[in-house]
Amino acid sequence: MNKTKIIILTVFITLFAVSLYPLMIANESPRGFQPGNPLTANAGNATSTLNQYVIEGGGYYLKSESDFLLFLNKVEMAGLNGLNYDEALRIVNSAVDNLEKARVTYFKLTSLADVTPYDLTVQAQLVNFDYKGFQEGKGFNPIVFKAVEGFLSKGDIRGVYHKLCNDVSEISGRLYKVKAGLEKNELAAISDLWDIHQHYADSIFFGQYVAASPVIRLQKRESIMGHPLANILSKGAAIT
Repeated sequence: MNKTKIIILTVFITLFAVSLYPLMIANESPRGFQPGNPLTANAGNATSTLNQYVIEGGGYYLKSESDFLLFLNKVEMAGLNGLNYDEALRIVNSAVDNLEKARVTYFKLTSLADVTPYDLTVQAQLVNFDYKGFQEGKGFNPIVFKAVEGFLSKGDIRGVYHKLCNDVSEISGRLYKVKAGLEKNELAAISDLWDIHQHYADSIFFGQYVAASPVIRLQKRESIMGHPLANILSKGAAIT
């Protein structure tokens, strides 16, 4: 792969991630919870706090992914100029740090979501939605979409948050291995780097499908940079 193709691919993937990231993270999805905060005596706005965690976690995740894409670019170009291990380590350290911040933020998100009741209004809509028909109509990857259906068909928005948290932890563990190798001037196997990149992408597609699934049918609108899942969850969501 030549330099021009690398740059085009990196830009495309980055733009793709930016355009889908609000959908993956489901900004404003906390509106599906009751606003009273069970952790505070004054019953403050739990949805506002949840939304803050969603946005912060998403921002850190996207930074980490961007770091990793830059690292892949350096690895690709090493075929011409050799790999600058110090530079590569600096980039991976940034990816690790941002992913750790995302993990901590998602842990706060799941912890609060676990004790915040859902608004029940949309539970029946999520349970009765035609996921199979939607998947076939949109041509979504059936394996990834099946995982999405597993959560949304039960109205399990908390489960979505936990999966995002687990995805971050999985990627983080793999990045630490890459970091350890670079500290010894050793590059991980290319297949391992492919695998990490695939994990980033899988999480994006999972989130994209979560966000897109119920919106078209129930809200009659679609968004690219907006937050379609929020359109549903603003009216409430699933199980308590």
